[in-house]
Amino acid sequence: MARNTILAVAVLALAAAGCSHATAGTSATVEPSASIRENPQIAGHWQGSVYENAASLIQGHTPLDLTIKDDGTWAGKVGKGEGSGTARLDRHGNLVLSGVATTPNGVSAPVNYTLRGNSMERWNVVSGDFTGGRPASASILLKKIG
Repeated sequence: MARNTILAVAVLALAAAGCSHATAGTSATVEPSASIRENPQIAGHWQGSVYENAASLIQGHTPLDLTIKDDGTWAGKVGKGEGSGTARLDRHGNLVLSGVATTPNGVSAPVNYTLRGNSMERWNVVSGDFTGGRPASASILLKKIG
């Protein structure tokens, strides 16, 4: 009985914590992200790949060829399709690419990559969709070529 009581109290505490939120009188401080305009070394032509991690038979691979503009937009080839969106640096210096990629047959998928690195290379582990639409863990690496 004591074990059930402790479990019930723990569940209620977690439920209460999950329902809690900031009241109108409170505010959270969010550090602004840096724009590409403030960091012009990020703008330019980038090429790389997304490789499926832990593939058992056939490893998925998608080439990337992107141009990041000074105004914080990006566009280019994502696999055999086209992609575009916005680029920014978060407060930790990570490059955040958001947007949409469209396959040659018109299927659109969201792009949401957060990439660590420097002004010449960016990388991270992301979630990617590969042949057959199967989601999988993937490694992404971009190198600035111009």
